[in-house]
This record gives sequence, C-alpha cells and structure tokens, in this order.
Amino acid sequence: MKKQLLSLLLAGGLSACGYATPEVNCEVFAEQGKSLYQLPYQKGETFEVYAATSHYRKANQGVGLYAIDFPMPIGTKIVASRAGEVVALREEFKDNNGVDLQENFVFILHDDGTVARYFHLTYNGVLVSLGEMVEAGQIIALSGNTGQSGGPHLHFDVQQCGPNLPPGYNKLPCGQTVPVVFNNTQAHECGVQEGHRYTAR
Repeated sequence: MKKQLLSLLLAGGLSACGYATPEVNCEVFAEQGKSLYQLPYQKGETFEVYAATSHYRKANQGVGLYAIDFPMPIGTKIVASRAGEVVALREEFKDNNGVDLQENFVFILHDDGTVARYFHLTYNGVLVSLGEMVEAGQIIALSGNTGQSGGPHLHFDVQQCGPNLPPGYNKLPCGQTVPVVFNNTQAHECGVQEGHRYTAR
C-alpha cells in the first residue's frame, strides 16, 4: 500500500511529502565515475530510495532539494559516504519518539568544506567519536527511527558548508544541499530516483 501511494503521488507530480517536486537539472550532478561519494551502507546491501527531491520546500528556499531517504531496518550499519572529520554527533534519543529536533545524527566535514549528514540513527548507535577522521566505507553508525520520522530510515544529505546544528539545521547559506551521485552502484547520472533500488558494490 505504501508503494502504491508513493507511485500515485509521483505520477501526479507530487512528492511523498505532498509538495510539488521541482524539475532537476541533470547537468548539476558530477560524472558518476568521478564522484567522491559512495552509498552510505555496506557493500552487498540493497535499499530503495523513498525520497530524493521530495524534501523540497519553497518556504525554506529549497534547502532540502538533494536530500535522500533510504528506508531500512533499525540497526542497519551505516558507512561514511566520503572521507572526512566527525564534527557533530548525537545518540541519546530513543527510537520511535516522533519528536522533531530529537533525532540522532552524525555530521562529517569533507576537505572541500561540505558536510555529509546522517540522520535518525538509533539510540546509542553512533560508532565514531567527535574529531575522529574516517574513511569512505568505514562503519560510523547504526540506523534508527528517531525524531520526526515516518518509519525506520536513513536521511542522508550533503550541505555546502557547516555544520548547521539544531535547531538551525537548514540555516542559510550553509543549509543548501549539494547534488550527489554515488560511485559504487548502477548508473544514475541524474541522481538516485525515488522508487528505485540501489546495491552498494
């Protein structure tokens, strides 16, 4: 039923959140073979993309345009999509709390100033330390269902600078998300697509 609802929304030009999904210019995405990012889960794992551009809101100037949601069971191992430094983390909130701004997360700063954000992690599910340098593919956390969430999933995005800490997650100018493609899965030159499944290789 959930997949049917998603299909109807997308067919009607609406996102899963009920907002009109803007057209995405494919030219803003890097060549997949040159991307520095890999899928944020372990090799051999396959997950569907539930939301790709549907975090878009005109009200907040579209800062979430390139954020991605991957539904997955609580406790799934999350890996760093790109190498960098852990600059923020939180793991004290319990799963299924349903409270906005009470989600667990890890933020990783890259050498170009961008920040990857991994949200809705499980209680005590952060496996790295503040200031730690991590490599792409390193296990950093366990997925969960904390904060304002419609079900267990990983929310992943890359902001152009930061880190933006709560409650100012999307504060501009750093809040704008960056278009990302992943170098370790099937072709998706215009970004991953909602309703499609991607296997990490």
